[in-house]
Amino acid sequence: MPDIMIDVHDQQMPAYLAEPDSRRAGGVVLIHEIFGLNRSMRETADRFAKAGFLTVCPDLTWRQGNLPELEPGTDQALEEGRRRMAELTDEQMLDDVRAAVLHLREMDPCNERVATVGYCMGGRIAYLMACRGDTQANVAYYGTRIEKHLGEAVKLTRPFMMHLGADDPFIPPETRKRLVERLCPVAGVAIHTYPGVGHGFARPGTAGAAAEAGKLADQRTFDFLGLYLR
Repeated sequence: MPDIMIDVHDQQMPAYLAEPDSRRAGGVVLIHEIFGLNRSMRETADRFAKAGFLTVCPDLTWRQGNLPELEPGTDQALEEGRRRMAELTDEQMLDDVRAAVLHLREMDPCNERVATVGYCMGGRIAYLMACRGDTQANVAYYGTRIEKHLGEAVKLTRPFMMHLGADDPFIPPETRKRLVERLCPVAGVAIHTYPGVGHGFARPGTAGAAAEAGKLADQRTFDFLGLYLR
């Protein structure tokens, strides 16, 4: 059973909730990868709560019914995740994330300051929230296909941080170059690139260089969010 249900128009979206020890806290909406709300995302939400943020991770695949959970690591999971995401539009996911932001702001423990943090596909949604939303800050971990929306950077008025792996096959060097050249000059934007790591380096369970990069990226994210959510 989900921890909470979030109203999206006249329907309800399930979400995982992780609460910090503090009585009043800034809120974070986690936006999952193509694999959906799974063990990895719940562990990530718990990590954000431990850092002091009231954290919710909505299941953006809720329109597709009660699906089995996916974990990264196999070609089958990757293909199934892609299939599920192909049935969703960015506009639907933005609608869901906005509903989650509103829900967090109305929760008693929340100080009404909310950010989004997205991973992979979710990183793109976090970027679009920075351009179109009313959140206090937004963070993208290895966000895919952001380059297709660089025209929206003229509307990027919310603080935005991005984490990229230097060896990410889904965000090749020429794409990273475009992202850096277009977004870094924008006020309030910070982009960090991590050498020697690829896609998904901040997932729970990574080892070696990826684990160290993920730990550094998380600390930078926590410090960044602390500036705007407290």
